[in-house]
Amino acid sequence: MAVSFYDFKKLHHIEMQKNILEKFGSIIEQNAFIDGKYNKLFEEDFAKFTKAKHCLLVANGTDAIELALEALDIGKGDQVGIPGITFHATAEAVLNRGATPVLVDVDPKTGLISVDSLKRILKQTYLKAIIPVHIYGMPAPINELQEVCRDRKVAIIEDAAQAHGTILSDGVPVGGSGNLTTFSFYPTKNLGAFGDAGAITTQSDELAQKLNSLRNHGRSSQGLQFFGRNSRCDHFQAAVIHQKLPELAAENDRRRNTAQAYLQKLIPTCPELHFPAQDFIQTSSWHLFPILLKSRDQKLKLKAYLDQYKIGNALFYERSLGEERPLADAAGERVHAIQFAERVICLPIHPCLSDEEVNEVTTRVREGIKC
Repeated sequence: MAVSFYDFKKLHHIEMQKNILEKFGSIIEQNAFIDGKYNKLFEEDFAKFTKAKHCLLVANGTDAIELALEALDIGKGDQVGIPGITFHATAEAVLNRGATPVLVDVDPKTGLISVDSLKRILKQTYLKAIIPVHIYGMPAPINELQEVCRDRKVAIIEDAAQAHGTILSDGVPVGGSGNLTTFSFYPTKNLGAFGDAGAITTQSDELAQKLNSLRNHGRSSQGLQFFGRNSRCDHFQAAVIHQKLPELAAENDRRRNTAQAYLQKLIPTCPELHFPAQDFIQTSSWHLFPILLKSRDQKLKLKAYLDQYKIGNALFYERSLGEERPLADAAGERVHAIQFAERVICLPIHPCLSDEEVNEVTTRVREGIKC
């Protein structure tokens, strides 16, 4: 039995398509293509969902990080700490601002940014900001990072591209911590648009006002005070994610149930596997289900075996950031990130998986590593 890594056909069922097409029709009839009513409705509802005071839609998740950096006046000559396990857009946004990425190593068990690595780096390097990433949907240690950064006046921007519905250790939803938090609504995310879209959440009236201007060419009610950029989320994408938002919590619950089933079936029979998100059952959004094997060779053999049986899988990420050519000479620490990337592979965990498909995945994993 083939098992898909994503299943958009099941996710975008007929009833959902009907409701979204009705919204599209009203948008066309009203000629309201930019900054329409669904933009405002989504911003209000997503702010409530994350317990943030403000949500600002932007064109995509990368723009969200760049705009957050710009809102904090971070740019040329500034150094920004980023974890070694993340999609390269996190570093790209820093470089696009003219700032310099500094690699912070990760916890070898989870792939999340390491507080100890950050402490060592701050002893020898001044960072104006760090960008912890809630990778795979797991909550980064924000409270611990804030303790380290507070006295040193290091700003924190949370990259929550994979964390729609993730809960921090203090029970606060990701997006509501008080730090600028950036989201992507790329189609494969837990909350996905039909194209590109992103958002920034904040508790600050001042930063919200600045971001509102920055995303729209610098325009404001006081006239043009500075130049911004064109990073507006179009009305169609806002309508899609507004339609999908009420289902997000239930879909995350289904992902969680799948994660629990994987763990129950694999932990007793595959002692050589390590599960990075095992300690985050209730707090992860389970965007991805990563497993760690003993070595890169074992990982690639398992991948080949799963591919043979058409079991969806993905290498998030095949290389750590410090191994990518543009960051080969970046300062910082990377040992655990390199080792983590060598060993990690992700199994399907979309919200439409059946019990039969979960059984098929776990059976093929056990066979593939000969547990």
